Amino acid sequence: MAKIGVHNRLTAEHAGEKSGIYPLIAAKVRRESAAAFDDDVLWPAQWWGLDRSRVFMKAAPEVQEAALAACARGLLNEAYFIEKSGLAYSAKMVLLAPSTDVAQLYALIGADEARHLAWIEPFVSADDKTRPRGPFLAFLSSLIEACKPELLVYLVQVILEGWGIDHYRRLADGCSHPGLAAIFRNILKDEAMHHRSGILQHDAKILRGKNRAAVAVALETYADMVRVGPQSALAAVDAVCGGLAEEELADVMTALGHETETPRKLALLKELMLQPGTEAVVEKIDFTPLSVPEAVAFYQGHSAANGPADSLSSAPNP
Repeated sequence: MAKIGVHNRLTAEHAGEKSGIYPLIAAKVRRESAAAFDDDVLWPAQWWGLDRSRVFMKAAPEVQEAALAACARGLLNEAYFIEKSGLAYSAKMVLLAPSTDVAQLYALIGADEARHLAWIEPFVSADDKTRPRGPFLAFLSSLIEACKPELLVYLVQVILEGWGIDHYRRLADGCSHPGLAAIFRNILKDEAMHHRSGILQHDAKILRGKNRAAVAVALETYADMVRVGPQSALAAVDAVCGGLAEEELADVMTALGHETETPRKLALLKELMLQPGTEAVVEKIDFTPLSVPEAVAFYQGHSAANGPADSLSSAPNP
C-alpha cells in the first residue's frame, strides 16, 4: 500500500459564493444570511467582561466598538480555520480507516465539517480566509499531518471536540446575532457526536512505545496554550487602543476573566485528557494558570518577538 500523507492547506483559496461550484454546495447546505451584520456587536462587552475594565470603559465609544469588532474577528477566524482543518482531518481518517464502518463514520464527520465551514464562511472577511492566526491553528495542522489515526482520535476527537462542546455553547449563548447563534448551536450538536465517537474508539494502549513521547508533548502544548489566558482578546484590545502600559494590560487581562475562567478551562482540559491509559502522562502536566503579571509578561514577550499575538488561546474568557 502506498504511503498516504495529508497536507492541511489552511491558506487555500476559498471563493465562496464567487465559486463556479458554489450552487452545488448551496444546494446541499442551508446557510444563515450574514447580510448587514455588525461584527462589533456579535458579542457585547459584558460577555467578554470588558465592562469591568477601566481601560476599556474610559475609551471613546468608537474605540470600544473597534475593540469588540477585533475580538469577534479573532473568534470567527479561529472557528473558520478549525472547521477548515476538519476537512483535512476527515479525509485522512477516511483514507486510513481500518474498516468500511470507520470510513463511513469519518465520511459523515467530514460532511459535518464541510457544512459547518459553509455556515461560518459568510461571516468571515475575504482577507481572513487565507490568514490563520496564532500558533494553535498551526499546531493543530501539525497534529493532523503527522499523527497516526489512533492518536488523532484521542488528541482531536476526545480532547478538542470535547473542548468544542463547551466553547461553542458559550459562543452561542453570548452571541447577539440570532443567525450566528443558531449556527453555533447546530455545530454544538455535531461536536457532541464527534466527541462521543472518539470516546468509543479510544484505545487505552495508545501510549505504548514511541507514541508516549509524542502524546506527552501534544498534551503539554494544549495545557500551555490555556495556562497563558485570553491572549487573543488581550492582543485585540491592545492593538485597537494603541499600545497599553503594563498595568493597563493587567487591567484588561483581569477583566477578561483570567483569574476565574482560566482555572475552569484547565480543569475541563484535564478532565478530557484523563482517559483510560493516559493517567500517568496527564498527571505530569502543569495545569496551573499563569498569574496575571506572568500572563501579561508572556504577552509582552511574544509581541516583542513576533508582533501582536493574534491568537494564543483557543478561546477568550467571557
